[in-house]
Amino acid sequence: MSTTQPKPIGNAQSPTIRSALLVGSLPFDSDEDCMERAFDALGPMLFCLPDGEVGEKTPAFPKGNRTAWVVYAIEKLTQDKTSWQIVKEPIRGADGMAVDYDSFQKLKPLYSPADMPQHVRLGYDDFFRRNYPTFTRLREQHELPDLKFQVGVPTGFAMGFAFASPLTWLRYTYAFNTVIAREVNAILTEAGQDVVIQLEVPPELYAAYKLPTPLLGLALKPIQDLLRKINPGAHIGIHLCLGDFHNEALVHPKTLDKMVAFSNRLVQEWPAQHTLVYMHYPFAEGVVPPSVDADHYTPLKQIRLPVGTRFVAGFVHEKRTLAENRLILDSIERARGQSVDIACSCGLGRRSASTATELMALMAELVNAE
Repeated sequence: MSTTQPKPIGNAQSPTIRSALLVGSLPFDSDEDCMERAFDALGPMLFCLPDGEVGEKTPAFPKGNRTAWVVYAIEKLTQDKTSWQIVKEPIRGADGMAVDYDSFQKLKPLYSPADMPQHVRLGYDDFFRRNYPTFTRLREQHELPDLKFQVGVPTGFAMGFAFASPLTWLRYTYAFNTVIAREVNAILTEAGQDVVIQLEVPPELYAAYKLPTPLLGLALKPIQDLLRKINPGAHIGIHLCLGDFHNEALVHPKTLDKMVAFSNRLVQEWPAQHTLVYMHYPFAEGVVPPSVDADHYTPLKQIRLPVGTRFVAGFVHEKRTLAENRLILDSIERARGQSVDIACSCGLGRRSASTATELMALMAELVNAE
């Protein structure tokens, strides 16, 4: 059991304590193994914990069928031949996943958007039911009663990677939100505020970078629709993401200004019925490590968050030394005028087990950095 406690940090606003966030997937043997390793490496520093998102390991998916974000859900659709027709086969790698963003299978829906939700089940609530009892047992063993269980889900917009036609993508986005919200609401019915729902929004952030700033609100619509469909009282975390499929980013922004504008607009229009627990910013771009230029982080001073919402800095990266990671942390905290919580830019399921272990240890050192 880890006994390392996070260290109080003085800052421009008030004394606080840094925490750590594991964004999602981990590359270990099973979901239980992932949680046990996370407790040992970071236990008291975490405010919520995912189950590791390994899922089922099979000959088709030897590393697990959940390690690559929305790919799991797309594979669920692919298996349902009564509701979906495969119009383009995927090009798969050794892990069973498509080899890159352009190699996903393409599907044709056999039901209208209005009818589709009654024929689709993605199973996020099933994974919750499987792993929540293990989480609660480990939480009790490690004497961390305030730790929350973290469940990551995409928005319906992410499911569009499976469609060849952009028009079909847009037509079915809100139908998929209905499916995802149904499963999230089932989780909330069983666990209530003991769970944090992490919304993962790489395609929305990608769209934001492609749109002119006056049209930024269009990129937020899938998120806002999903939030409306989730039962009131949910505790929500937002994982801004640049994409990390096979450690390759969808977008390589030159500045952080558009990301700041995106999150500020989301906060400005945040629904009062939900609590925004954290906003996670990614500063690495897959295999590309975060910048060590302090000026790169200056736009972060413009971020607006509700009182009590955590700002989580996703910068910890294996291609940066401890000294460089400390330098980046200092630049972020100077820009924010306060201490921040610590994370990697995305889940670690695409890293090796040794690299993930190294990164969790590095996160622990940075939480306690002077």
